[in-house]
Amino acid sequence: MIPFLLSDAGPGAAQPAVFRLLGPSPAMQQVRKRILQIANNHAPVTIYGESGSGKELAARDIHANSSRAAMPFIAVNCGAIPEALMEAEFFGYRRGAFTGAIHDRDGFFQAAQGGTLLLDEVADLPLAMQVKLLRVIQERSVRKLGATHEQPIDVRIISATHQNLALGVQQGHFRQDLYYRLNVIELQLPALRTRPEDILPLVESILQRLCSPGRKVRLSEAALAALTAYAFPGNVRELENMIERSLAFISGSVIEAADLNCAPASATPLPSPPAYATSAATTSNQPLVALPLSLPDYLQTIERELIERALRQCRFNRTRAAALLGISLRQLRYRMQRLACHDSE
Repeated sequence: MIPFLLSDAGPGAAQPAVFRLLGPSPAMQQVRKRILQIANNHAPVTIYGESGSGKELAARDIHANSSRAAMPFIAVNCGAIPEALMEAEFFGYRRGAFTGAIHDRDGFFQAAQGGTLLLDEVADLPLAMQVKLLRVIQERSVRKLGATHEQPIDVRIISATHQNLALGVQQGHFRQDLYYRLNVIELQLPALRTRPEDILPLVESILQRLCSPGRKVRLSEAALAALTAYAFPGNVRELENMIERSLAFISGSVIEAADLNCAPASATPLPSPPAYATSAATTSNQPLVALPLSLPDYLQTIERELIERALRQCRFNRTRAAALLGISLRQLRYRMQRLACHDSE
């Protein structure tokens, strides 16, 4: 994506600020202004926004406009790491710490030393890992698995989520003490449907990036009108998906409305799992449903069915299916791989 150059980066700035977040809308101008305000404040930041709204790009913009810009930026998807591997992935391990540890390995914190660590989909962290993460943030040091000494770390932590962390605290899914450690500064990203004036600049940037040298492609007025009227449950990620798919099929230099395939998905509700009877007595004449022999197997079957139904309903558009299921695209990919789901007829 083409960087957005801001000529006035504030007093004392050595060079113009560079942004990956595009769009001339007032909402996006406010986001970029806020990024400049918090870039050199080393306090933790939590970025809120719908799936596909650009949370990782915002984190990269914070890093790029900070004094840590020359140091590593490490992005971690907390929902894509198996719980059994989390401690080793985050903190690293020493040789011989467990079966298969044939050499020392740094974790995410060591890899981000001096720079920025993005905890994407932080609400997906299990409670046990939240406790360990809290200690690292408080002590500013990590200990590898199998090590006896801790290593000091200097890492700025940015979290990102499409969920309401405060609600997660109320429901007991997220630790309150960790919430207050991570949620020092908030950054809210607007959904694409709330800023239609940004669609054309975004499309032009996407076309410039995806088109082969010498190929010039533009949107027709009808196509732009169709995009402007569309709700974009998958936000900018879905817009990129639409444009990339259109480029693969058009033979000319104009993308028409029909090429975009952006009609709203069917609102047919997804099926609910059957309710199992909890006692021999029942007020209806319906027969009791037998309990499943294996609860984990049953839950996997239901999850696989829901995912495949959502994919079929969204014409196998993963971005829309993830939005329909209320999860991120990365979470959907992880679940599809784990459950061996089919994403085509």
